[in-house]
Amino acid sequence: MQQAPDDKPLHGAALWAAVLSARDSLPAKLRAIAAFVAEDPSEFIRMTSREICARLGTSEPTLIRFCRSLGFAGLAEFRIELALALAAQSTGAAVHPQAADRRLANPEAKRRIAAATMELLADDRAVLIDNGSTVELVAESLGQSDDHPAMTIMTSGLMVAQHAMRNGRHRVMLTGGVIRPSTGSLTGRLAESSLAGMNFDTFVMGADSIDPEGGLSTYSEDEAHVTRAMVDASSRVIVLADHTKFRASRLHRICGLSRVAILITDRDPTPEIRAALDAATVRLIVAKAAGIEPKDKA
Repeated sequence: MQQAPDDKPLHGAALWAAVLSARDSLPAKLRAIAAFVAEDPSEFIRMTSREICARLGTSEPTLIRFCRSLGFAGLAEFRIELALALAAQSTGAAVHPQAADRRLANPEAKRRIAAATMELLADDRAVLIDNGSTVELVAESLGQSDDHPAMTIMTSGLMVAQHAMRNGRHRVMLTGGVIRPSTGSLTGRLAESSLAGMNFDTFVMGADSIDPEGGLSTYSEDEAHVTRAMVDASSRVIVLADHTKFRASRLHRICGLSRVAILITDRDPTPEIRAALDAATVRLIVAKAAGIEPKDKA
């Protein structure tokens, strides 16, 4: 199994180099998968696992074995990092991680993070919610709970809106804008202008990257613009990020750590990250595994 030097999954140029190397070094069935990834990575990211297996004449266990040979738990995690590596190269059309892959990556950790978030929203009456797999779980909880006070919810995520309106208790609004098919989110000038002059109690925000020096960033320029507008329209920013999001900055910066009030994650961050959070006076909540209470490190 190949791993990055810091024992984290390979990413960026190192991941791409490992894929190219795998075409020659792995067993025959795995080499065929590596060759497909190298020759048409965009198609590999967009296709379902069944479609990939049918095209290559292989099996889903073999496909997972290939991903694990590169240090990933499964296909979803590998394809997310592959898409980010391609975005970093800035060659050709942008390839975004697929929403389905994001939902399959670290699902239990994300549910713990979402559960810890719910208690923090009890006094809010107007909330902005980002798009993404973790914040979708917060919206799902809001849409299922009969105990949570009714609130106004505005979002750029189509799935977030569907979840939040399920029980009919909340007033749900969309930012408007152009739909990005890969994520089911709204982007563009209309999304940004709809937030101008508005003031929400809290923005529940996802993250592509959290870096001690660079703060929060994303691979997508249009997403960065909309997320920045959501930060500006909110009195408080709560960031939800599982441990995989603590990594080097992406190309497009959203905001510094000083703009974040609370960060909820699933594992204790490194001393470097913790020191940066402390310096920015960010309240850290670590949502531990089942049977262990969330750890508030304020």
